[in-house]
Amino acid sequence: MLRKTGIANKYLLTRLAIQRMRDIVRQKDKRSLEKPQNKLPTRVLREIAEGKVKMEKLTVKDEEESEN
Repeated sequence: MLRKTGIANKYLLTRLAIQRMRDIVRQKDKRSLEKPQNKLPTRVLREIAEGKVKMEKLTVKDEEESEN
């Protein structure tokens, strides 16, 4: 999984996956959460592996949180 994503650190990969899951839940897009073919963690890890979620997104959010 680490090779596919290009993220060398498993802890950063975990943080990215957690952030993406939180984003999906916060969007309140119930259609995407209803009757899923896969559970949310599986879906998020597949999105990361396919390159749909990038590390830059996590970095920007971390900077915003540290400023507050």
